[in-house]
Amino acid sequence: MFTKTIEDARKKGINLLQKHEVKSVDFDEKKVFVEDLENAKEKVFDYNELVIATGASPFIPDIEGINSENVYTLTKPYIAKDLKENIDNYKNIAIVGGGFIGVEVAEQLSRYDHLNISLYHSRDQLLNGVYDTKAGIAAKDEIEKLGVNIHFSERLEDVVAEDKTVKKIITSNRQDEVDAIILAIGVRPNTRIFNNGRLKKIKNGAIVIDKYGRTNIENVWSVGDCATVPHKFLKNPHIPLGTSANKIGRQIGINLSRDKDNLFASYESLSSSSVKIGELEFGTTGLTESQAKDLGYYYDIAESEVLNKPSYMPGSHKIDFRIIYEKNSYRILGARVFGKNDALMRLHPFTTAIHAGLTTKDLTYYDYAYSPPFSLSWDAINIASSVAK
Repeated sequence: MFTKTIEDARKKGINLLQKHEVKSVDFDEKKVFVEDLENAKEKVFDYNELVIATGASPFIPDIEGINSENVYTLTKPYIAKDLKENIDNYKNIAIVGGGFIGVEVAEQLSRYDHLNISLYHSRDQLLNGVYDTKAGIAAKDEIEKLGVNIHFSERLEDVVAEDKTVKKIITSNRQDEVDAIILAIGVRPNTRIFNNGRLKKIKNGAIVIDKYGRTNIENVWSVGDCATVPHKFLKNPHIPLGTSANKIGRQIGINLSRDKDNLFASYESLSSSSVKIGELEFGTTGLTESQAKDLGYYYDIAESEVLNKPSYMPGSHKIDFRIIYEKNSYRILGARVFGKNDALMRLHPFTTAIHAGLTTKDLTYYDYAYSPPFSLSWDAINIASSVAK
């Protein structure tokens, strides 16, 4: 599939320079300096428009032995393949990090009966910063049902390695023998080559872009995990999600074909995200409570548990809703859901509502389709919104 993609690109006249590494960029002269790794030669390319899409790399702490052969980051398909090929040789696996990648990897590895999986998280809640305490507890309970051992408030401090193989993990309060370690403690934008101070960046190195995808330098654009994301509420956040990268990438492609006075700028992120853990679906969109508080909103929260369909129907279960809204206007600022099948699909109307400036009163009476196999006569979205009416 990858080979076919390369062939198709070349047929379209795209020059793909494999095994080449960008060393530096001269923004004034509009030149890109590239090293041909196979022939050890430097090449120089002129550009009219430059798109920086260098992505991000997993954060790897500066610990001796951390680059051992049995330490994985799982940010590339070939790394996952390597882990899978060696999985029968492992018994005790340590996962460092309780964010999206950490919990998803823990869930997948729990399917191997011979594995003893331990997840170490430096905070006291899984998915912290994205999900509230109640959702975090639900995620914890679901992970533990799968047989995963969770150790909170445990920061990675050191490892013991022999012959390029880690034998022991050392955290804040524990020392455990391991056969493999999976690092899932965040990513860092690949922007270190742009270190002359010309490109505007945020603290973590992500390149700042405007609503069109432009950087602060004329004719230079950026997209993906190396860049910030235009957001409806927040100022230049770094949101390393595939949804943002795809939408902004297409937006920049459109703008490169347009006149400068007719640029396309419809995309705004709401940090919408989802994750599946065991039988539970989790989804969030818009502002979290802490973000609403930091931004000075006069807000309130509506919490509820609503059936997805009548109790007499097979597959009936509760969906947990948490809606953040402005007190005076009832305008929706953010929402979170979790539950079994169909829970995540109940999140999408809230994303639309936030973009459109709708209120909880609006969603209370909107006409969603009804029949007992699918929903209540007043859908769960209607009922959850009515709590804040």
